[in-house]
Amino acid sequence: MTLVRLNKYLKDMGLCSRRKADEFIAKGYVKINGEIITELGYKVNSELDKVEILPELKQETDSFVYILLNKPKNYVCSHSRKDGKPVFDLLPDIKDLTYAGRLDKDSHGLLLLSNDGKFVYQAFGAEFIKEKEYLVRVDKPVTPEFIRSQISGSIVLDGKQLRPAKLKQVNDNVYRITLTEGINRQIRRMAEVMGYKVLDLKRIRIGNIDDRSLLPGKWRYLTDKEISQVMNKTGK
Repeated sequence: MTLVRLNKYLKDMGLCSRRKADEFIAKGYVKINGEIITELGYKVNSELDKVEILPELKQETDSFVYILLNKPKNYVCSHSRKDGKPVFDLLPDIKDLTYAGRLDKDSHGLLLLSNDGKFVYQAFGAEFIKEKEYLVRVDKPVTPEFIRSQISGSIVLDGKQLRPAKLKQVNDNVYRITLTEGINRQIRRMAEVMGYKVLDLKRIRIGNIDDRSLLPGKWRYLTDKEISQVMNKTGK
């Protein structure tokens, strides 16, 4: 039976130095036989034990990172402080990190960020059909006429006829709307066309990514499956 210290095992895998491995172990980024191990001196049987590397460790050792943030209100998708607190204040300092599909200052909810330009482009690029779902509260009761206007694809913004949308009414003043495009302030402007004002706007899903357990202001790394889903040309 061959026992080696877990930090040496990670180093021998080519993932990182032993010192960095200790950091990752302490953060709970490694599972042995399905159990998270945080003991720095832990020894692993390289022949029998199943060692699982969590996405957090993989991304901290990769050149590209892929992050999901639950953006709070009053944060801006910008590096500048001119218009408010940047969302990057909530995140680790990662070179070239940028957002995919901005949310304005008064909006909140799920926001993707990465330093992988291809990922950012495919997440919200105009030719990539990805669903984005939002929970919207407006200033007066939603009518059948309003619903028809929002889903029909008849509204024109910036000289472009919008794609049809999906809408499900939650209560008198609240609805969920699913879009497959990203025009600037689209949902607010679509409502304004019908004389409505959006009071609250929350992005609750991007493609197949839906994380209700992620608290406002918190973030996590995307899983490999989530990254692959975003990189597909089409997706829910």
